[in-house]
Parts: sequence; C-alpha cells; structure tokens
Amino acid sequence: MLRLEDYLPHQLRQMLTPGQVEKEFGLSKATLKYWRECSKDTGVLVGPQFFNDGNVNLYQRKIIILYVNSKMFSGSETSETRETAVVKETNQIRKFKKKS
Repeated sequence: MLRLEDYLPHQLRQMLTPGQVEKEFGLSKATLKYWRECSKDTGVLVGPQFFNDGNVNLYQRKIIILYVNSKMFSGSETSETRETAVVKETNQIRKFKKKS
C-alpha cells in the first residue's frame, strides 16, 4: 500500500504525464488512455481523475496514489482467502465420500 506520508507536499501536488504514471505506478499508458476515452464517452469518470488541456493529459500524484490504494486488495476484508475456502470445501467433500 502506498503511503501519502512517504511524499513531500510538493511531490503530492506534482502533475504527471501518462508516461510518468506508467513508470512510477505501473498503470500502462494504454490503460490510462482507455479510461480517459470511456470517461469522455460516458460522462462518468473511469479510472483516476485527470486534467486535460487540449493534447495534454496530466494526473496529480496524490490522486494516483489514492486511486491505486482504493483498488488494492488488502485481504483484511475477509477472514479467509479463496484458496483456504477451496481447501476446506475439498476436505469436506473427501469426508463426505468416505462416509458413504
């Protein structure tokens, strides 16, 4: 998880190009472009908020950090992982088969 505290205030306000976002956060330029196009087509924001001035698309670093954190799966929301659930289910099936 990215921490806002790890950045200085001026770094959080810095505007990044799609190429810089890709390099720093791993969100590809193609994905960012697709999200912008969907947002413009539907009028509903898809992906992180962006600034568009003609041919220039910019993203504020803080917005990207908040977006990435909001989409990050932490695992703390559930008490067991999918794999654990599958193992438990498999063991129950085995127990059932042995009894019958």
